Amino acid sequence: MLEKLKEMIEQLSEKDAKTYLHLTLLRLDQLTKIDVPKEEIIEEIQHIVQMIDNQPPPRTDYDMIHIAGSESTAGSLKVGLERNHKVIGFWEMFDIGPLGDSSEREEWLQDHINIFEDSLEEEFSRTFKKAIEELTHIPPHIPIVLWTADNAHEQIFHRYILHLLRNSDNEVVLINATKGYGKLPHTNQFTPFHSGEIMPETLKVIFENESKDILSIHARNQLSAEWLQLKETKDLLRIWQNGEIQRVREDYVDQDLLQCAQKVQKDFPENEFVKAARIIGEMHGQLEGEFNTAFLEYRLRTLAFEGYFKIKGIPKSMRHYSVRLNDREGEHA
Repeated sequence: MLEKLKEMIEQLSEKDAKTYLHLTLLRLDQLTKIDVPKEEIIEEIQHIVQMIDNQPPPRTDYDMIHIAGSESTAGSLKVGLERNHKVIGFWEMFDIGPLGDSSEREEWLQDHINIFEDSLEEEFSRTFKKAIEELTHIPPHIPIVLWTADNAHEQIFHRYILHLLRNSDNEVVLINATKGYGKLPHTNQFTPFHSGEIMPETLKVIFENESKDILSIHARNQLSAEWLQLKETKDLLRIWQNGEIQRVREDYVDQDLLQCAQKVQKDFPENEFVKAARIIGEMHGQLEGEFNTAFLEYRLRTLAFEGYFKIKGIPKSMRHYSVRLNDREGEHA
């Protein structure tokens, strides 16, 4: 029942969701004030759920479907584009973890990555699977715009999506937001390596400029085949370098993390612990977003467990613990 209710709520527009939430709170407030029996309150809530269940099915008359590899990019596209454009956003981090088996991947992420307060299992079972379901129900006559950028996750993501679409008849346009942004006139030196870093109105301009070239069947098949090759690798970290997806060791950033921690430590009194989030933020800025913060936190936590740092607090997220380098940098205590 709960899962079905979640699915129904997901189908609601923001306006409708707010309306039903307001109605529910209003009815609960009214019923508790007049001290009605518990059974009647439950009956009223069930009535509201029934109203949600009787909502008309979601629209299918879109002119175009956009697929994005992050919820932040999807959110920006929803704001920037017209209402006749549907956006499907995925939650994933294809730059880290095993790619071959979904259950193995989920287990690795659960065991190593601190991401959200909510359980990772729920994110995979609800958000990701819902996006996959939407993808499989795209009518064949609607063109698809697939968004990518100059980072490992989005480069791998668009290969993954093209593999899923390998048997579809939809026209597909692949837009690299980093390259599209670079063609625009700018007054600053900012280079967005992730599509989610770009403002909604700018994404709209990039779409208008870059949406003419339809991917050939040959290009689609080649990118789909590249996904299959990536799936077979055992590496746990991938980076985008020199225009290619490079597989590197899991400890690729460890020495940079130690040096960054040493630099940050100098801003604090001797022997004071530094919030993990401060070091991660500094490192993320130095690397210009090349690695996601969840992975950097995993490596910082790993170095602490290996004895390079003393640790204070419970490392359930980067906000919940602090670290301090041991007396001799890079040596175990």
